[in-house]
Amino acid sequence: MVASFKSWWGAHSTGERWIMGALGTAIFVVFLWLGVWRPVTDGLNAGWERQGQALDRYSSVRAKIDALKHLPAASPAAATPIDQLVSQSAAEAGFTLDRVGTAGAGRMSLSIASARTGPLLGWLSQLEASGVGVQSINIVPGVTDGTVAVQAVLQERAP
Repeated sequence: MVASFKSWWGAHSTGERWIMGALGTAIFVVFLWLGVWRPVTDGLNAGWERQGQALDRYSSVRAKIDALKHLPAASPAAATPIDQLVSQSAAEAGFTLDRVGTAGAGRMSLSIASARTGPLLGWLSQLEASGVGVQSINIVPGVTDGTVAVQAVLQERAP
């Protein structure tokens, strides 16, 4: 194979060899640029952008959690049952409770399939202010960007 290439190459004039060499080099450079360099840099840039968005969401969630931790203790809602209070405030905040269940006296479990992080934590803060505390919560990224899925157990706080 090498011998046949050498005989084919030798059959061309010096000018033709220069042109073929220049075209081969140009094709190689274009291949490296479009096939390697651009996909790698585009992927890295997209990754950095996603990381920045994730860090923004993380810092927002941390700030909301810190705000929730520093809320003053409030007395529970007087005669309103926890399930009614939570369902009503969720509807007012624009959340759809996908699953609601009782978890004992003064406790309830709930599930929200899709919610924005900021409004969700604001709603939980309002519940804390009205006397309903979060006993346990599981927040995972949602199906669409910027949303989360939530499973929580809420409990009335003792006076």
